[in-house]
Amino acid sequence: MNTVETLKPTGGIMKHTNTVSIAMSFVSAAAITYGNGAVAAPQINQTDLSNTSITIYGTGFGKKDQPAPVLWAFGQDIRENGVQVAKEREISFGRPVPVGKDPSSSIWSSGTGATFSEITRTSGVTHTYRANNEGWLGWPHAFGGGNTPYSDKAYISWRFKPAGDINSYRTVRISDVSGVFDSGKDPFSPGEPIQILTASGSEIGGKIVHFDSANSLVHLEAGTLQSTDSIGAKIIGLNSRASGLLRGDEYFRSSISGKYLRSYETVNQGGTNSVFSTNRWIAVQFDSSGKELRRGFETQSDTGYGVPDVSDTTDWKLLEAFIDLSGEYGTGYISMDSKDQKWFKNLYIGDSKPKDAGPTISNIGWEPAGGADSVNVGLNFGEIYFDTTPQRVVLSDQGLFSDVQGNQEFQYITDWADQKIVVELKHGELNQNAPLFIYVFDENNNVNATGFCVANCEADMSPPSKIDLGIN
Repeated sequence: MNTVETLKPTGGIMKHTNTVSIAMSFVSAAAITYGNGAVAAPQINQTDLSNTSITIYGTGFGKKDQPAPVLWAFGQDIRENGVQVAKEREISFGRPVPVGKDPSSSIWSSGTGATFSEITRTSGVTHTYRANNEGWLGWPHAFGGGNTPYSDKAYISWRFKPAGDINSYRTVRISDVSGVFDSGKDPFSPGEPIQILTASGSEIGGKIVHFDSANSLVHLEAGTLQSTDSIGAKIIGLNSRASGLLRGDEYFRSSISGKYLRSYETVNQGGTNSVFSTNRWIAVQFDSSGKELRRGFETQSDTGYGVPDVSDTTDWKLLEAFIDLSGEYGTGYISMDSKDQKWFKNLYIGDSKPKDAGPTISNIGWEPAGGADSVNVGLNFGEIYFDTTPQRVVLSDQGLFSDVQGNQEFQYITDWADQKIVVELKHGELNQNAPLFIYVFDENNNVNATGFCVANCEADMSPPSKIDLGIN
């Protein structure tokens, strides 16, 4: 018989050598709609925990025809519509990620520039994808490749780690170089701090990323540097004391137009195109001939600016996108670490919605645009989760979802019914000795605001208090 752990009404753990559920008192939890106001949410009443799975009992989970997500790509652990596949088992770091029309040999039917990387967030994930200057993947075979089936919703999550403050990357012509700049560990990561003295007498701080002597270009991390500032400005390496003159009138490029995500309904021209760039989240509705009909923004005066700053640190971040095209008006958001959100709303699609295709991962990673292909952007992305519904289960070490942020691990769903869900237990980076809480999202993206404790519920994880020894 299998050993399971069943939550007691008091919040403790008692072990049983059977898999029979133990009745317990009803535990209530506050309900929220993730990022969009208070409504009813799934209610968790009881959980059974084993070494490999969690069984969740409650109400309001709803119907989910396919329990598993459409795509689960977590290193070598790749599952397509609930089926484990052997794709990306034999890889070499630094080699291109295979893409192509053959669904037996690749996850992605389209893409360019992405390579395999050993940089991962957790030891349980064997590899991620790397983009240097350009690297993106799209149109997963698990969702029809370039011939997507119909769906009116898409939920996408992925982990993301930039090499630096890539939103602040610039590439500028340089001349009269004296000395050797300390460019750091690679051509994509920031090196020594720099000082830029503009012709008008102002000073701009930043870091050098790479000095391309062959093309007389310098790659910088300097978010406030504009092209006008870089005309005749002097740059000084604060450690190396190397120097040079910037020639922004001859060449100046910014990373600001690069794309992190595109989600289209069709390979061709019709339907909703949702695009997440370094500074905007835009949804555009096209007719079948590719003519733009209208755009959707968060407010009437909004133009899509103000997205989460995905490069404010170089830590791993959780990015999420939810697109809902189920009604006459489309809506959707981009989120970082479950707190910073940017929406598009009120996009009328009633007269131009495809009836045979759904939103998918068209491009994920880094797709340069507007001259950004010459800027040395580097980033890792992986742990990709894609489904046609936001119904999902996550585990966290935080007892309130408002505190969860990036501290959550997606659980692989093996069974889903309105009152019972079974998931494979995935600890990821969570402390297995700390209290752990489960969260369930329904088809409208509602989640129990208060987590349901499933392990170590009586553990005291607070730091030791200060003791006054009374010694003078």
